[in-house]
Amino acid sequence: MSLNTSHQFPAVRLVMDGAERYRLIRTVADVAEVLVKDWPSDDGEEYINALVACLDAYKETIPAVAAREALIRAADEVRIPHFTLVC
Repeated sequence: MSLNTSHQFPAVRLVMDGAERYRLIRTVADVAEVLVKDWPSDDGEEYINALVACLDAYKETIPAVAAREALIRAADEVRIPHFTLVC
């Protein structure tokens, strides 16, 4: 998969600490960015699973929505509130 290709899924909003408090996540690229740049802890099991899921979604070995689900589990692991946006 090209990194410029957007693999979208139902949007999820994370409530983070810091300047950009509300993060809107719509694509696998968004998942990867928030995990690498803004995640509060890089040693959780679900965090590692979410990183692997992003890589697998980029390689198209799993669907993009699986990366979203992994992100939600990682958010639960470190108690980051999240909610799904319904459009």
